[in-house]
Amino acid sequence: MNNTPLVSIIVNCYNGEKYLKKALQSILDQTYQNWEVILWDNKSSDNSKKIFLDYKEKRFKYFFSGNHTPLYKARNQAIESSQGEIIAFLDTDDWWDKYKLEKQVVFFKDNSVGLVYSNCNLFYEDSKKIKLFKKKRLNSGYITKQLFKSYDVGILTILIRKSAYNDILGFNNKYNIIGDFDLVIRLSSNWKFQCVQEPLAYYRIHSQNFSSNSGSLEIDELEDWLLDKNIISNKN
Repeated sequence: MNNTPLVSIIVNCYNGEKYLKKALQSILDQTYQNWEVILWDNKSSDNSKKIFLDYKEKRFKYFFSGNHTPLYKARNQAIESSQGEIIAFLDTDDWWDKYKLEKQVVFFKDNSVGLVYSNCNLFYEDSKKIKLFKKKRLNSGYITKQLFKSYDVGILTILIRKSAYNDILGFNNKYNIIGDFDLVIRLSSNWKFQCVQEPLAYYRIHSQNFSSNSGSLEIDELEDWLLDKNIISNKN
């Protein structure tokens, strides 16, 4: 891996016109400039395509899905169209600090590192208040056990070595809510994690957050995940 590896930024978009410009501008403002954006339009019916293509930015690459698909299948499809050695994720309603990529990419000089994450800020849409996600020190190293005790890895903060992503066959398409959790746990069993302690991304909390409105589905998927991993038994 060279000193300035290409980072493929996966932007999954479904009717994301309201916040898309802020997300894209936070990418354009990055101090680290060797990146491409893969905007995966999951069959939007709004002006997302027009907003994206109006930028006339050669590093912006637009893909339109023929069918509306679940999120993690869409993420996998977008990654298949990427060229980078490193993968990052930014959904349309979130945004990054301008130093994010610069401060995280350097950790991949260590070939044992598969994922780099950071702290983040929570932005409350209604009140406009900002709150630090985690005040305690976040873990680095081989941290599977720590993740089970406290899962602190936000997908908007992570960079993943693509060879590590390929090693574990990417996201599990059967999940709609916990796919990032599943991917991170599986990745942690084989790869070292590094962490930047400061917040390098902003997670927008608003009434339309999919995960916030899908509590029962999340519980069902976690139960399925536990059974599938043989962590609990079907026996009473």
